[in-house]
This record gives sequence, structure tokens and C-alpha cells, in this order.
Amino acid sequence: MNRHTIRRILAIIALMAPVPAVAQGLFKKPDALEVTITTGLGKLIRDRDSTERVMHGAALSYKDSAGTAVTVAITLRTRGHFRRQTRNCDFPPLKVEMTKDVARKTIFEGNRTLKLASSCRPSNSDYEQYILQEYSLYRMYQALTPWSFRTRLAHVTFQDSTGKSKPVQSWAFFVEDDGDLAQRRSSKKFETKGAMFDDLEPQQFGLMQLFAYMAGNTDWSVAGLHNVTMLRDSVGTVHPVPYDFDWSGAVEARYSFPDKSLPIRTVRDRLWRGDCRTAEEMAPVFDRFKARRASMDSAYTALEPLTPAVKGRMKKYFDEFWPMLDNPTKTVATFKRSCGERN
Repeated sequence: MNRHTIRRILAIIALMAPVPAVAQGLFKKPDALEVTITTGLGKLIRDRDSTERVMHGAALSYKDSAGTAVTVAITLRTRGHFRRQTRNCDFPPLKVEMTKDVARKTIFEGNRTLKLASSCRPSNSDYEQYILQEYSLYRMYQALTPWSFRTRLAHVTFQDSTGKSKPVQSWAFFVEDDGDLAQRRSSKKFETKGAMFDDLEPQQFGLMQLFAYMAGNTDWSVAGLHNVTMLRDSVGTVHPVPYDFDWSGAVEARYSFPDKSLPIRTVRDRLWRGDCRTAEEMAPVFDRFKARRASMDSAYTALEPLTPAVKGRMKKYFDEFWPMLDNPTKTVATFKRSCGERN
């Protein structure tokens, strides 16, 4: 028995081993969670120094299924790059952390670390819609593949513990931690930059790049690990998982623009940034999209807080994409104009 065969047998045994259960009750319901976060609000909003990690003590409150108020001690820290800068956003994106003991027997059990994506400008109705649109894209990708981040919509009221700042209300959504995603998918994070297209699991990469094309998202890089999490399973296969969709054409945020190196003028212009495949190789990916279309569409059409006008713009944009899947030869020929670049 050669070394390669032994390795594969060991990998299969590893896959059969039980994986510790992760409760993640937060993601079991699709309805929006009403949340109040109390902290030193002024200090939090002013925390925009990307070179320093500052932890802000806070209390998060919500009502459980019985209507009983539950309060959880958490810490907050600002995160991100573009949205963290004061000149771009009034309110920074956050990371929520809590201890295992504190999270026990609450809706957050199994989720010690979470991203909290909130509106960039909570007082602006357009920006409130942007965060809802981005949330719907996460849900669309969840409908497409289990190699995706779980999310939970929330309506958050930020209260100032000092009483000096007015409350801030915002639509937001919690995003599963990549470590929890890795555990759920029986894999480990692969954090080495420089990966090539050929290093990735073909089906999952096919889904990711076609979804990026569908959403008009060019703000990602495999080689640079930009807005892509890499997960290596027990047989060594690397699965890419995308995140952060606010710079996509489907959202069309007023602050978004394509990289100057790309041959497109606006984020609404679709550009294939993936590998070069034949129509036959893309067929399973196209079929997966068509089979999941109803679930993907409902991710935004059934989202009540989205206005009819925004839903209409998103539908019009996606309606330009779906007919392409019925003519694989022509569509793949379009992709070949820009395919194959290391990304």
C-alpha cells in the first residue's frame, strides 16, 4: 500500500469521526431579531484607528421566545477598512465577542465571536437599504451552497451608557465566525496567500465565481485572500467561501466603484473574473443555479424591510443574468474574454 493510499484512508476515517455539535441557535430562525446594545457609544463611534485594537465593554439585550428579556455581557471592537474610515461612514462595522459561559443557554450559545454588519449611515434611508440588500445576497448564496456563512437579520438600537449621545438605530445582520463555519463543514481555515484557481475545489469555485458575476461583484481575490475565506477539508481540498457584497452591482451603493485596473466603468457592469472553462464544465454550475433560483429570488423578494423600488431594481438586474444560463456556449464565450487571470 503506497503513501498516497494510506493518506486517503486516514482522511476518510477523519471524516467519519464525530464533530462536536455547534448549537448556533442564532441562525435557526429567519425573522429579524430586535436587539439593544448598550455601550460607551461616543467612544465606540470615534474608534477608527485601524492600527490599534480597542475592546469596548457592552451589554446586549433581546427577548427570548417566551418574551423574557435576556442580557448578555459582550465586548465590541470596530473592524474593516473602507467602512471603518470616518470620511466614508458615520458608523463603523463591528465584531461582537462573548465568553462561552456568558453565551450558554442564550440564543448566542455556540457563537462566541460574530461579525455585526450595520448601516454605514444609519440616519440615511438609502444606506439602510444597502445593508438589507447585502444581507439578501448572503441569503442567496446560502440557498446555493452549504459552503457559505450563516446570517441573522437584526434591528439594533445602540444606547449610550453615559447618556451623552443619542441612541442610534440601524438594520444590521450577524455573520457566522469563520472558525465556526470551518467546524460546521469539518474543515480548517487555509490562510496562506497566493492560491491559484487550480488549487480550489472546482464545483465550489464555479458556484462562487458565477455568483460574483451574477451579483456584479468584482471586489474579491483568491490570491490575496480578499473577501474570500479558504477552508481545507480533511482530504486536503480547498473550498472558497465569499463574503462582503456591499460593493456589488446588485447593491449599487453610492460609495462603490470598480478597481481602476478593471475594464468596467461602474459596479453594475458585469465582469467574469474566474477561470476558463468549457460550456460542458460549466453545465453543473449552471444547473445548480437554475435548480435553486426560486430560493435565491425569495431571499430579496420576501424581505419585507426592502422597499418595492429596491426590490424592483434588484429584480431587473438579476433578470439580465438568468437568460444567460440557457445558452451556455454563448455565455462561456463571453467569460473567455476575461477569464484565467490569477486573482
